[in-house]
Amino acid sequence: MALLEEKTYDTGEAVLNYAEGPDSGPPLVLLHGLTDRWQYFLPVIPALSLRWHLYALDFRGHGGSGRSPPYRYCDNISDTISFLENVIGEEAVLFGASMGGGVSLMVAGNRPDLVGAIVFGDASINVENVQKVMTDYHSYWAGWRELAAFDGPMSELVKAVAEMPVNVPGQGKSTYGEGLDITSIINKANYLRHLDPAVLDDWANGADDPLAYENVTKGNDQGLLRNIKCPVLFLQANPEKGGIMPDEEVERALTLVPHAYHVYFENYGHNLGLYSWNTGPLLQAVITFLESLR
Repeated sequence: MALLEEKTYDTGEAVLNYAEGPDSGPPLVLLHGLTDRWQYFLPVIPALSLRWHLYALDFRGHGGSGRSPPYRYCDNISDTISFLENVIGEEAVLFGASMGGGVSLMVAGNRPDLVGAIVFGDASINVENVQKVMTDYHSYWAGWRELAAFDGPMSELVKAVAEMPVNVPGQGKSTYGEGLDITSIINKANYLRHLDPAVLDDWANGADDPLAYENVTKGNDQGLLRNIKCPVLFLQANPEKGGIMPDEEVERALTLVPHAYHVYFENYGHNLGLYSWNTGPLLQAVITFLESLR
């Protein structure tokens, strides 16, 4: 088998695209964040594939998966459970980043029999904090939704992404491209051109629309964390660099999950070095944790 082979799985409600690696060990499922796709994990896939049977999933509306609304949080949870049951067919480790991290916890909370361990990458577990993220980053959600519908040349999309106006409290920049190199901007543009704009409808409207907020948060039940008995590695990014998991959420997670570890990355923002391919510290933490499971 090639290092990665793209395949599809039909849940009955959505056709999900995923990449599968060689059978090098137990199953490890990679779950990306909002607006991204499975390629988000390309910087770490070669190292992880040495000892694990990798499956990297595109959530519905993202990447190569079907444009199959609704795009609610609970749909991503049910899609992932279906994928684990019918494609994996055995207990798996989940590595979820951002939205994928939240989905990983809720999958394990609903179906602890399907999940052997979790790597949780910088996401919010508190519904009230989700509201804050939706409000503070409104310019991102609205701007990305507009750019996901862009049908011009890639070069023009890259320019539009760089110049996209943003206004986030405390961030101190007026366009998305400020402080980013061209590689990071091209990377974001590439994700957006493989995204159904409707994925971001609720995120763009949720600050003022109760139904949209409910769609974004439905299925995010913090009480389910008490059902998680498997080991969990919580990866926290630096809030000053864009991390969205505050210290109080880390403390609560460590209280609720009995077999939990926590790593704080001073030099990482929310994307944990994956956008910039600066993955040395990330791989050190993740592989050390994964090896402890073997």
